Amino acid sequence: MRMDGNIRVHTDAMYKELYNNMKNNGVIEDFHELFFLCACIGYRKGEHAAIQKRDDRFWSRTITPKEWACYYAMIFEKSNFDYEKLSEDKKVLEIVERYANAGVKILIEDFLEDYLLPNSNNSTPQLDPACCRGLPKQFVHFIFEQAEMETWDR
Repeated sequence: MRMDGNIRVHTDAMYKELYNNMKNNGVIEDFHELFFLCACIGYRKGEHAAIQKRDDRFWSRTITPKEWACYYAMIFEKSNFDYEKLSEDKKVLEIVERYANAGVKILIEDFLEDYLLPNSNNSTPQLDPACCRGLPKQFVHFIFEQAEMETWDR
């Protein structure tokens, strides 16, 4: 639990363009933000998916302390509170990568599908520039809806 900043965080190469599109269209400022949201979605839904083709996405030094705390909490809870599971940040991130990989798929299905180029969601999802004008605002609404759903689920 050192919040090691020298680890390459991976996403599935299939989502490379989507991550780039989200950043280039002003929906996110940095890749770690989308990764964090996707990891939270995957974790909340209890879904994780192996990365088929690993692609370097960002350095762990961009992960904020609050994001690290959430990642540690996820792993701690899922490991039945085994503190040893938190001892190696690289292993923590490998597990979180699987949650994020499942989460990006859920994000596409639940929200981004209408913003993608036709036929792109089965191969390499890419945002349709013609549909992206209001995406940053709608993305924030989506995030708040998810938070409200979590509050009401309790």
